[in-house]
Amino acid sequence: MALSHKKVHIWAAYSGWIFTFGFLLAVCPLTGGTIPALLCPMNTPEEVKGFFVANKIGILWGAWLGMAASAFYYVWGGAIAALLRRTENGKPPILTYTQLGAIGVAVFNSVFYFFWMAFCAYRAETMDPVMLRHLNDFLYIQLEFEVFPLSLWAVAIGFAILLDKSSQPVFPRWVAWANFWYAGLVMSGQFMIFFHSGPFAYNGILALYWPAFVFFTWLCVMSSAMVRALKNDTGVIEASVEHYT
Repeated sequence: MALSHKKVHIWAAYSGWIFTFGFLLAVCPLTGGTIPALLCPMNTPEEVKGFFVANKIGILWGAWLGMAASAFYYVWGGAIAALLRRTENGKPPILTYTQLGAIGVAVFNSVFYFFWMAFCAYRAETMDPVMLRHLNDFLYIQLEFEVFPLSLWAVAIGFAILLDKSSQPVFPRWVAWANFWYAGLVMSGQFMIFFHSGPFAYNGILALYWPAFVFFTWLCVMSSAMVRALKNDTGVIEASVEHYT
């Protein structure tokens, strides 16, 4: 099968689903135990240590899987930015640079989360329980407190779509509004630093489950829209420009 830029870009679009599958497998109860959350802010230090000691091998494998999956996150984000770059041709590419910066932050956050997961489990047997509970708090806060860059990323995508005035837009306008809705709906996770219990605590529905649902729904919507645009050659390039081969 001959390789082409179009096929590479389609594979990059599919990488969003690869990241989704890998991330959720890495944090499920058999591995990281984050979704559903098996720990909460009210756990005692001894309970936190007992969790990491009892589940050490699964956590380490989860960290390994999540680290591998995170590589596809950047590929996916880069594919979106590349598709929308043409909306700023001949103009200062502020929206493209904003996307790339936000992608870097998001990927770093994902990579660092799995690094920290491995760090917590690596010597869990000999670690002080109070220190391990602090490290676990950091683990959850670091995962869930990144929504501002993610929201900014989605807003930049939305504006880039609305500014696409070509005869064959890359994405339909409803995708822009889906990004704006996502940017607002995911923000409930930002309040988790003020709570130790309840729906806004880091194991709560509004801090963990709702933002996770919104995020992965957005990721699947954008992946589907990219694959559709690329396979149909809809809006990938102008008719006057050479098509993908």
